[in-house]
Amino acid sequence: MNRDPEAWKRLGRLFRNARELKGLTRAEFALKAGVSEKAVYNAEKGDVPSRHQPPTLVKISVGHGWRPESIQQILEGGDPILIEGDSASPQVNPLTTGTPSQVLELVPRVYEFGRLCSSLGAKAAARDEFDAAVQHLLESVSVGAAKQSGFSLAAYRPHALGEGVPADDADAIFRAMEEDGH
Repeated sequence: MNRDPEAWKRLGRLFRNARELKGLTRAEFALKAGVSEKAVYNAEKGDVPSRHQPPTLVKISVGHGWRPESIQQILEGGDPILIEGDSASPQVNPLTTGTPSQVLELVPRVYEFGRLCSSLGAKAAARDEFDAAVQHLLESVSVGAAKQSGFSLAAYRPHALGEGVPADDADAIFRAMEEDGH
């Protein structure tokens, strides 16, 4: 049995995320999977079992629409294997797989988060660091995606179309232009 604590934490996170994605409480999911609420709690906690793999993990896996061998697959760093024909289970685990177009759909919300924090009093410098980190992450995704599909996110503009440039960014742009003599 795999005894790597990080692998078990990942399994627990995937169990919890799959349940939450379905909008179920632990009690509701436990009833659906045919296990106790405590078994769901323990599985989602992600602790390494003391002796052997609890048999309830298979029921929990199947309750999520995953094949029983998904447990070992996840513990080895892979993704869950869906039971064929399980239309109730999402076909993509949003925490482990995705597409460049899904990233593009999320990015405006990520930048919106930074702007909202600024409007609530967060320092503009912190928001700028956040924006820079997001851009760096996008560029690294773009490199990987380009290798696989020729898709590029590197040119993504961090402000939504039609939104204009936020006032604090506009001031920085005007200052930079003045320094250049424009």
